[in-house]
Amino acid sequence: MIISILNFIISHSPVFYLTQSVWRDEAFSYFMARPGTIKIIAATANDFNPPLYYILLHFWMYLAGHSEVFLRLLSFIFHLTGVYYIHLLGRKLSGKRFALFLALFYLFNPMLLYFAFEMRMYSLYALTTTATLYYFYSKDWKRYTIANILGLYTHSFFILINISLAAYLFISKKTRKNIFRTLFPVLFFLPWIPILIIQFIKSKQSWLYPVDWQLIKSVLGNLFLAYEGTPGHLWKFTARLSAVIILLMYLSLKKRKIKPGIFVLPVFIPLILILSYSILRRPVYVHRYLIFITVFEIISVALGVAAIPNKKIRKLMAFFCILFVIYFNFYITPFRKKTDFKSTFSEINRMANEGDYAYTMTPIAFLESAFYFKNPGKTFVYNPKKIHIPDYIGVNVVFPDISKTDFPTGPSRVFLIKDDASFEVVIQQ
Repeated sequence: MIISILNFIISHSPVFYLTQSVWRDEAFSYFMARPGTIKIIAATANDFNPPLYYILLHFWMYLAGHSEVFLRLLSFIFHLTGVYYIHLLGRKLSGKRFALFLALFYLFNPMLLYFAFEMRMYSLYALTTTATLYYFYSKDWKRYTIANILGLYTHSFFILINISLAAYLFISKKTRKNIFRTLFPVLFFLPWIPILIIQFIKSKQSWLYPVDWQLIKSVLGNLFLAYEGTPGHLWKFTARLSAVIILLMYLSLKKRKIKPGIFVLPVFIPLILILSYSILRRPVYVHRYLIFITVFEIISVALGVAAIPNKKIRKLMAFFCILFVIYFNFYITPFRKKTDFKSTFSEINRMANEGDYAYTMTPIAFLESAFYFKNPGKTFVYNPKKIHIPDYIGVNVVFPDISKTDFPTGPSRVFLIKDDASFEVVIQQ
């Protein structure tokens, strides 16, 4: 009985995200973080994100080693720290009971919890958002500046928070001094702006999908649930959820003493900017790039629930919200399984000798293969036609010369890896 329960938790709860095979972006994080700090910064200049997360991961590796579980735990620590900050904010907004509800709502939010178990910068992104917001609301400008600078060097889209908060102050007719304080951390980000511009130009070669009406009407629900289209039948549900979120945001605006515009405007200003640019110029919308909006959604929805006049309905709605996010985490987990390179290379590594190689049929499978293969220095992309590898795959940043036009001379053995993690053995005599 106990074993069955444990197996269910491991395979059907977010714990599965912690233990499953790494995927390409996670393996990219690992290889980006391996060199020293200066090399990380130099390599990040050729990527699409600032370097802070990779630097922190670099030092975390001294404790975590090569274990995907322990490497991912850094993100979970960021998530728990975010829960601490949201609890502090909840107490400032409306007391202990609301703070507990808000903290649980944040802790189990499907978007935040999903990335809390991923070896990427998004959980740190959410944490710096939450800390920035807490210090902004507290008017603790020194700590606000520190948290904000950390956020700016975590993800390039973080600057949208500064713009949104400054817009709120401007609309609220606050003093120029506070608007300046809100934008002040951007001065420390100026050295990175030229690199950011170069990165943005390079990103024209992209995998991003166009924004359509289906996404627009579902976007708030998608960001709340980390939904990207799988399973397909949830599009209608996330559209309805978006409507519910808007309704609760509207209710939250009744709590004038709390000044809910601080939490509502940073949802809609960035979305209008990003979705408009994606429609008019080229796609730049990726749900995880906007994870900070999820933080503002959580607070706005929680305030909307707290604004329900009837006490019994308010408590019932709060209970339903917590129950819903917990249920959804269990429901969606099986649909988020990554390609199982870990099991594949567990089998390959039992057979492989020191002189054996791993070649991937395409660049898509390379980073996972290099992460798991026992001979990472002998992992290459089989590229007989010398096709250029797109920058957005990430291979070129950490491995600038890994294409091979033919197999190594014999006698040798090559494990040829396909994108679905299946493989075949090629023996060269």
